[in-house]
Amino acid sequence: MQDNYIEFKQKRDLGSIITDTFKFLRHEWKHLFGSIIKIAGPALVVVIAAYMFYMHTTLGSFGDFSSPNTLDGFTLNTFISLFVLMFAAIAFYALLYGTIIHYIKSYVKNNGIVDDLEVKTGVRNRFWSLVGLSFLVAIISTVGLIMCVAPGIYVAIVLITTYSIHILEGRSISDSISYSFSLIKGEWWITFATILVMFLLYYFILMIFNIPQYIYLFIKMLTMTSQASPNPAEMFDWIYIALTTIAAIAQYMLHTVIVICSVFVYYNLNERKNFTGTMESIDAIGKE
Repeated sequence: MQDNYIEFKQKRDLGSIITDTFKFLRHEWKHLFGSIIKIAGPALVVVIAAYMFYMHTTLGSFGDFSSPNTLDGFTLNTFISLFVLMFAAIAFYALLYGTIIHYIKSYVKNNGIVDDLEVKTGVRNRFWSLVGLSFLVAIISTVGLIMCVAPGIYVAIVLITTYSIHILEGRSISDSISYSFSLIKGEWWITFATILVMFLLYYFILMIFNIPQYIYLFIKMLTMTSQASPNPAEMFDWIYIALTTIAAIAQYMLHTVIVICSVFVYYNLNERKNFTGTMESIDAIGKE
């Protein structure tokens, strides 16, 4: 066992989950991000390409709506880019969750040593089920938000553990979703507080990557105010799109901390409900 090994199968409070999330990332970031790039990288490239095309069609064509043909082309291109972006994002998040959770699964199984082949094979075998799970989670959360904000938030917090349940316990998609409601019962508020704090930290870090595009946009706006007939489309040039693309890459990759946190949340809830880690420790002592 490695000296800096982090035990996942134990009870944790809010502070411990947040601290251990960043501790795990600090120790494993190089190997972990290497696995993410190898497995989920191609999907991220498609996502970014679709995102750039979407930005170009929506912002680059801003101010050219006077022509009906331009409007028709804008609408078609926007629909296509948005469609590709949506499905590419679903595939990326499926691969991201799959890679990170399989990585942690191998980490726990081998006492801190990650087998890259186990991770790659696990993600490959569960790719389509992960895509299906991502699609269902997105639909359920969206419907909840449309019906009312509160149910949407409640369901989103409940479903945060479904990926871990599906991969770590080998349950089916439907069983993973239904069991997540049972697992979080009585622990929803502490789970909500944990995820809320992590998301606030996530968005705070993300804001750092968004500052350059805000500064550039502000400078462009000041420049345009001195023009006699400013064209709004000039604000959204390729430099702005490049800066927003960098921010988008950061957004997708920084989601790693949310996934790691969700795994700690799962192990915490599982230990409180089933005492899995405690029983394994007792069994290990009995065998010595």
